[in-house]
Amino acid sequence: MRLSHLPRRRRFAALASALALTAAASFADLNAVSSAFAAENSTQSAQTAEKPGYAIIASSWVLDDADWSKAVEALKAKHSEKFNVVVIRNDENMLGKLRKVFPKYACYVVKPEEASRANLAAIWQTTRALDDDPYGDVIWGIITGFNADDALRMAQVEDRPTVKAAGGTAINLDLFEEGVCYDEGAKNRRRVKKPGSPMEVLEDAPDDTTRAIAESLDGAQLFVTSGHATQRNWQIGYNYKNGYFVSKNGQLYGKPSTGEEPFEIKASGSKIYLASGNCLIGDIDGKDAMALAYFHSCNVDQMVGYVVPTWFGYMGWGTQGYYLGQPGRFTVAEAFFANNQALLSLLVRIEKGELKVPAQFLRGLLYDRDVFVLYGDPAWQNALVEQESGWAQTLKSEKTEDGRTLWTLTIEPKNGAKTFNFDASKGSEYNNRPFVQLFPNRVADAKVVSGAEFNPVVVDNFILVPQSEKSTTGEAFTIQVSTR
Repeated sequence: MRLSHLPRRRRFAALASALALTAAASFADLNAVSSAFAAENSTQSAQTAEKPGYAIIASSWVLDDADWSKAVEALKAKHSEKFNVVVIRNDENMLGKLRKVFPKYACYVVKPEEASRANLAAIWQTTRALDDDPYGDVIWGIITGFNADDALRMAQVEDRPTVKAAGGTAINLDLFEEGVCYDEGAKNRRRVKKPGSPMEVLEDAPDDTTRAIAESLDGAQLFVTSGHATQRNWQIGYNYKNGYFVSKNGQLYGKPSTGEEPFEIKASGSKIYLASGNCLIGDIDGKDAMALAYFHSCNVDQMVGYVVPTWFGYMGWGTQGYYLGQPGRFTVAEAFFANNQALLSLLVRIEKGELKVPAQFLRGLLYDRDVFVLYGDPAWQNALVEQESGWAQTLKSEKTEDGRTLWTLTIEPKNGAKTFNFDASKGSEYNNRPFVQLFPNRVADAKVVSGAEFNPVVVDNFILVPQSEKSTTGEAFTIQVSTR
């Protein structure tokens, strides 16, 4: 289901922004929040003086399979120069080994039969359990495929900027060199961006856009969708008659509403798929799953999507917001990670009694927390080309006389207080999300030196600053943190 057609998008963003600014009285303790993630003290150490870690986690079923283990070997070969790569067998000792490594990235290589909802929830919870704070400790992803060749291709994908987009929902194409997207909420409407020209909004799309969208996938580097979906199909029109994409045995098909016979969809070129507003499309419940068909027949090397029906939309639209709303600042995996930390920060504030929210909003946060998945290499560098995003965000470091490191995070709005106004016409989703800055390497013993009045969350791998009346005045501000 889709929560994001523009009027509701505005209502949701306005609600979340208001909640982010609200200080409240005490709230009932939530055992499902940070206490659920408390773990024994780890042997964590700062990784500032050595290569950051990259953990590859796989079951014996994968590691002992000559074909599927090729993806593991490909990841090792690709990342060994930049990272300290460790392969961890996914057994009863896995968590202890992962705590010792305490990597920056964790990539789970799994066969499709292992990509269950239960295992996804376990990954979310495991990757928050490496230390005793309630936040995520590693940026993670899952590599799988219809077959071992798909997994190997995902593992071998090469870094590149994302400059060409396609979509079955409205996105801001001015962020790209070229692209086309079709509006699932407005019949005949499409957006077109040609190289060297601004985006145009046209009313000349065919009544049924099944084939047009299928053709737009070929060569696109990014594909974005919303609307009704299941593990077996995507309904292209949200509130008007249109066709479907359907899947069978690793093949994606277009099924027009015109009565035309279904046709195979094949698309060249490595691509990212943001299923930001779709139900269930990330759920791999068998060999006919939509996700597997996108991997196998459309060269999708990274995908985010829900494994359950979506009604709240925080993880889906927020991940898209960090990725597209702040172009060049985050890769898809970093946006996925940052948005989950934003969600967790709200739960922590609620638990502490700092924020009072409607019961339905709290249910939504808890619902979304562990049901959104990222497939693909989490270290894949695929950010958009860096460009104007409303504010400049910089992180600088310097050594101090006591041998520690002083980090200075500066947020400098470019349009005054208007910087943080919600612009649904641009597909913006970032206005109610915290500022998030990832540390380049893991730090230890973090202490806020200045900027405490902005209520920053500082842990070993990121700084998060809630949007509030103080942080969104339109004036530049800084947070200084001392670490070792």
